[in-house]
Amino acid sequence: MTDLNGHLTDIRNWARDFAENEVAPRAAEMDRAGRYDASVIDEMFAAGMMGMLVPSEYGGRGSSALEYITVVEELARADASTALVMSIHNSLVVALLDEFASDEVRARVLPSLARDRVGAFALTELDPAAPTRATERDGNFSVDGTKMYITNGPVADVIVLFAITGEVEIERHGKLVKKNEFSALLIENGEAKGLRRENIGGRLGLTAAPVGKLDFEGLEVPVGNVIGKRGGGYRMAMKVLDGGRIGAAAMAVGVAQASVEAARSYATSRVLQGKAISSFQGVQFMIAEIATKLSAARALTYEAAREMERGAPITKIAAQAKLFASETASFVASKALQVHGGSGVVRGLHPVERLFRDARVMEIIEGTSEIQKLIVAGCELKS
Repeated sequence: MTDLNGHLTDIRNWARDFAENEVAPRAAEMDRAGRYDASVIDEMFAAGMMGMLVPSEYGGRGSSALEYITVVEELARADASTALVMSIHNSLVVALLDEFASDEVRARVLPSLARDRVGAFALTELDPAAPTRATERDGNFSVDGTKMYITNGPVADVIVLFAITGEVEIERHGKLVKKNEFSALLIENGEAKGLRRENIGGRLGLTAAPVGKLDFEGLEVPVGNVIGKRGGGYRMAMKVLDGGRIGAAAMAVGVAQASVEAARSYATSRVLQGKAISSFQGVQFMIAEIATKLSAARALTYEAAREMERGAPITKIAAQAKLFASETASFVASKALQVHGGSGVVRGLHPVERLFRDARVMEIIEGTSEIQKLIVAGCELKS
């Protein structure tokens, strides 16, 4: 395990204690039901985890990147769905508002995001060919469109919504051309008229996380609720997604850690022909391989967090961490399931079956592996 100083060790112990006592006992049932236990969110608020990236002056913990990913990792070790709820809330919603919102909005909204209001980041379109639009009329935007696969969407009190707010003229190759103006809007009333929510069930993994579809039909949003500069939505989204990918990498490391532990526990307790299967060379090879890949994924993820703390550019290393950690989690969980043999594929018999499904989804959320490769290649080829 990556060496941590005394303070970070205390943070890990605090997060592990919470995860093992409050999250792990409910994880299997939440997964079976495909429904999140709202009391877990309440307990994360009470513990200060939902406000980890909210600055202390607004009632949050004001945590560093390393402190934050340590907690995400420990939550994911117990239940990846829980870690996803907390990570999206902090890495994307809180981070974007803290960096780009006005002082007035930060003072009004951030304390509630540390205290009791859940945030969602509504970026992905149901149909990219028919993107969500916000048409300005009499000091308000009228929003129409559909966002899909929005984590926390079904339960969010605060939504950061990305929409086209008009057109602007730009010069391209010596000619003036029109381009969509893409902006971030703040929706503070989760029950606003013109917003309909739908939970997306039947998912392969991360089944308990509240992930849904958001339908907007004539939703009114004040023009003053534009976050940052109007037309600056793309730049802001890309900036916070870098940090979100480090959070996703930490989630993957947590899932991989739980998978290694599950494989080790089963291998040392399962007896075949009078011997624990851990004495068989084939099993030992698998344990060695997954433990090594886990160490490498954790090291890269923590290095990405350290670069973020230094204020260095993190686009490439964040994508590398997310790519490597998520694919490592999927590999490790697959090998851990292999160690379990036939009992590993029986739903509800061993945690490794849930870990296998959650790990596979980690390769898709927060940008697929293919997207991460494009980002890394783009950065490499520029240098």
